[in-house]
Amino acid sequence: MQVRWQRQKVTNGLNGHAVHLVAVLVEPVLETGRIKERCIEELGSVKEQFLTIRATDTRAFHQGLFWAAVDRKLDHLKLDPGVREKIELKLLEKVPKPRGDWALWGVTCIPRYDS
Repeated sequence: MQVRWQRQKVTNGLNGHAVHLVAVLVEPVLETGRIKERCIEELGSVKEQFLTIRATDTRAFHQGLFWAAVDRKLDHLKLDPGVREKIELKLLEKVPKPRGDWALWGVTCIPRYDS
């Protein structure tokens, strides 16, 4: 199994366009003499802007939402712990895991920014 990243352009009425990065778990299959990738599961998605936004709490919140979705999907798949670890390491290359208090960003009074 491997992780593939898909970039999906999303149009909304307010901001125009956004790009979502979608993590997809795939496996190789032999089909009509050719190796193709079969989608096993979409693990999660995050707007590309939330990977680099300077507002630390906002970035952590959206990355936390991504990891919450990934954890639910991987739990459901009941993978071997070694396989799960490899998948998580691949995901970590693009989307870091936030600290444990990531869901509290909305209750902080003073926004924090990267320097």
